[in-house]
Amino acid sequence: MTTIAVAGAGAIGAAVCRALIDGIEGFSLTAASSLDPDDSRARIARPEFSLPFVDLQEIPSCADWIVEALPLAEVPKLTEQVMKNGKTLVMISSAALLLYPELKNMAGKRGGKILVPSGALAGLDGIAALAETGIKSVRLVSTKPPKAFAGAPYIAAQNIDLAKIEEVTTIFSGNALQAAAAFPANVNVAATLSLASHLPPEELKVTVKADPALTVNRHEVMVESLYSTLHFTIENRPDPVNPKSSALAALSIIAALKRQSACFQVGS
Repeated sequence: MTTIAVAGAGAIGAAVCRALIDGIEGFSLTAASSLDPDDSRARIARPEFSLPFVDLQEIPSCADWIVEALPLAEVPKLTEQVMKNGKTLVMISSAALLLYPELKNMAGKRGGKILVPSGALAGLDGIAALAETGIKSVRLVSTKPPKAFAGAPYIAAQNIDLAKIEEVTTIFSGNALQAAAAFPANVNVAATLSLASHLPPEELKVTVKADPALTVNRHEVMVESLYSTLHFTIENRPDPVNPKSSALAALSIIAALKRQSACFQVGS
């Protein structure tokens, strides 16, 4: 049985904790961290299970696998500690790997591994397959309700009043690296696309739009390669607690964990 702990039991982390308590073959939940353990326990909604809550810095020593569901600023230190201990980190905040490229280089040292789930995206198996022969271009257009961008560094820097947006408005156009810095809580999808496609983040084009009429988080992905052209759209209902994210992000972590012990698998 592999022990597992969850760093950050907010909207995403609590859903993962709940799934682990209900049972994911091969894993035993040992601990979680939270700024508000009482709130996290209420979200997990499994009062019969006595889950220990520990300080974030203690998480790497609590289990063989660590699920990361933290604010971006907390990710580098956690990653360093987990890799130094030769453990496996399931990282949902993939933007950290673009902003702090040294984190990726830590994987493999002392036996440590980093696993990046699909998050709010679909189609990564096809993109990863096409990357074997080289991808010419990737473009991402992310559109969300204005409130989803509240607190983003770029919004503050550009003095954008989200409350005054009355129609579909392009608020950012640039590359994946720039987008990761501008919207660290919103565009992990851009980072994951860059990692899966093996395309340098400076070459992956990102457009971010705000649409007050929208009730979903929409991601439109366009991929050009030698053998295929991919064009698909994902529409995720925002998490009611954290509108910057969606339930699919947590579900992708759960699916990735279940895949580890599966004797029958579909998809690359």
